[in-house]
Amino acid sequence: MNVIEVENLTKYYGNLRALDSVSFSVPEGAILGIIGPNGAGKTTLIRILSCLLAYDKGTVRLFGEEIKKCRDGIKKRIALLPQEARAHFYTLTPFEYVYHYLRMRGLSKREAKSRAEKAMKEFGIDYPNRIVSTLSGGMVRKTLLAMVLSANAELYFLDEPTVGLDVESRLKLWGILRERGKSSTIVLTSHYLNEISSVSDLVLLIKGGKLLAFGRPEEIAKQYLSSFTSKLVVFGDFRGDFVARRAGKNTFVYLRSKAEELEAIALLEELGVPFKREGLTIEDIFLVGGLE
Repeated sequence: MNVIEVENLTKYYGNLRALDSVSFSVPEGAILGIIGPNGAGKTTLIRILSCLLAYDKGTVRLFGEEIKKCRDGIKKRIALLPQEARAHFYTLTPFEYVYHYLRMRGLSKREAKSRAEKAMKEFGIDYPNRIVSTLSGGMVRKTLLAMVLSANAELYFLDEPTVGLDVESRLKLWGILRERGKSSTIVLTSHYLNEISSVSDLVLLIKGGKLLAFGRPEEIAKQYLSSFTSKLVVFGDFRGDFVARRAGKNTFVYLRSKAEELEAIALLEELGVPFKREGLTIEDIFLVGGLE
């Protein structure tokens, strides 16, 4: 069964076409990662799928039902964490945030209390009784994630869920999402493309509102990076007769054959420049695939 079915979805903001005839489907129990440059249409797509934003053309179905006018029955089956989500009730504690959210979703006091306690442990929130106004941005974001993911929804929408989280918290979140994915369908966006590719069953790649690719992460990487066989991450600057892209303090060198790889390694070793060999990932599409 497909939980999400999108056919020729089009959305305008005035004269701007934010989404242009986008079509895809997501089966039950899959994790879909949506990637694309800034302004690609990722958040617009999430807002439409989660019943927050009307669309102009096409068809969108959740659980087999058209959502042009989203019924309360559909809304109760989904949970959303928007990118711009903020904590507004600053006198509440993380535990109270989760508890009252679950109560608003219709859970009994006993069940809400039990799930809130479980969420504190699952997310490693060791400050359950601190007032939210005293927490850092990352701690608040973790509280909001615990709140939304405590709902046991059938379909989750998470727009940039790891914004403000440290590395340890991001890794914990991906583990939680893999566990949730065993019983729920999850749609998420993220700028951490290597992590998207590791946690997602399917990846949707959009740019300028157009769907460029949809499928398994390894299939998309192969489609856009078919000219290359391997990659070297050089810790510093490196110039040579290779396809190379500078990103931060590192240089990413893309090799077209085993012979070219051996040539690059020999040159780097001769120069004494540190490096490591890595496989190609979706992130490389943005470095050499011409998507920026």
